[in-house]
Amino acid sequence: MQKKYEYLVIGSGPAGHVAAITAAQAGLKTAIIEKDLDMIGGVCLNEGCIPAKSLYSGAYLFNEVKKYPAMFNSGTGPAQNVMKELAAKSRLASEVLKRGLLSHLKKLGVDIIEARAEFKNSSELKITTREGEISVIGADKILIATGSVPRALDGIPFDGDRIISSSDAVKLESIPEKILIIGAGAIGVEFASFFALMGAAVTLAEAENVILPSEDRDVSSAMRIILKKAGVKILTEAVIKKVLTKKDKVCAEIKAGEEDTDKNEYDIVLVSAGRIPSTDGLSLDKAGINVNERGFIPVDAAMQTNVAGIYAAGDIVPGPMLAHVAQAEGEISAFTAAGKPVKPLDYSAVPNAVYTAVQAASVGLTEKQAKETGEDIVTGKSFFKANGKAVAVGADDGFVKIVANAKTNVILGAHIVGHLAAEMIHEFAMAKRLGLKVDDIAWTVHAHPTFSESAALAAKEILRTTT
Repeated sequence: MQKKYEYLVIGSGPAGHVAAITAAQAGLKTAIIEKDLDMIGGVCLNEGCIPAKSLYSGAYLFNEVKKYPAMFNSGTGPAQNVMKELAAKSRLASEVLKRGLLSHLKKLGVDIIEARAEFKNSSELKITTREGEISVIGADKILIATGSVPRALDGIPFDGDRIISSSDAVKLESIPEKILIIGAGAIGVEFASFFALMGAAVTLAEAENVILPSEDRDVSSAMRIILKKAGVKILTEAVIKKVLTKKDKVCAEIKAGEEDTDKNEYDIVLVSAGRIPSTDGLSLDKAGINVNERGFIPVDAAMQTNVAGIYAAGDIVPGPMLAHVAQAEGEISAFTAAGKPVKPLDYSAVPNAVYTAVQAASVGLTEKQAKETGEDIVTGKSFFKANGKAVAVGADDGFVKIVANAKTNVILGAHIVGHLAAEMIHEFAMAKRLGLKVDDIAWTVHAHPTFSESAALAAKEILRTTT
């Protein structure tokens, strides 16, 4: 007899496993289909967020010890030896979380099926195990949460050795002497910071005229200065003319703006040019599911596709490719499937973070975007060099910047560069979601000494000009 579930999830990443947990807690008979159980938890848990942040944390500590040798008598040891330890620590972090996730899913009664899935029709999936066994599973509601894969550039295919993706980079156990990173979005900038901390000669190439092009221009400028101080060579308006692998080196020619063509040899080239939705092999057409011109699956506010009873969430739907967004979307799809009320996700209040040695984080509109609305705009900024906690701990790079409506004082966006930016941004994410005013931040008493005091000071800078 064919197995049937009330809620069936394809993919176990942030969208998939959060949705499965939510559905099971709501009383639905739930299963996850995951093609590789070694990847339970998805890219974020195994090849992205978690191992990468573990590596960055270790590299930061390694660099701090190097900066203050008199305070740490034992020193750090060679970077290559330290890198092996950092890699092992990052894998352990993933394994610990993965074991916890599996245990939680099993306690909730979620079946985990290791197989490849494809649609047979809008209510049935054909699944194929590693051994080649084929069966059919039915479901009342289905969630597609298959995530994304790194995007390769034309003429620069990944080989997993010399030309690598971010998924390969987190598995490295040695530090390249010279590395070229193509793409200066969040992932590229994070790896540039990491490898520079570990002593590599880093070149960062970006096609736009600024790094972190989606961030506020003040953030982009500040992060460029910070990276250059760390020894990163930055090429903007970069056109990759040639990338050629020769024995144990990669030869690259890059034309950057009006500058002469940069010709160099590298040990590794890391291509960080974004990600594309992973829907190959799903046979979406057999279920009648629409896909847009970029390969994403359009959904409504309840994460429902054009086919009743079929949902999609995470990197395969249009919107920011962020793990926390995927989790929220997965939760919404499960609540909807269970017939429970749910509020649509406010994408304008979703925070973004760049996990470099000096972090960057943002929510809402940049100053440029705010001005394009046609409203009168005011900004306020507070620098960490005037923050007692930041100075006391030797982490005074950066600032807090608030963008607000000059007439109403409603907060439109916030942008932070600083050592705890990723933690601080949530005060502003809450403010943005609730439509709070600058006054609400300014007159909330912040503990002293803390980095967060700079949020209140930036707000008070605006009040000085609007009241």
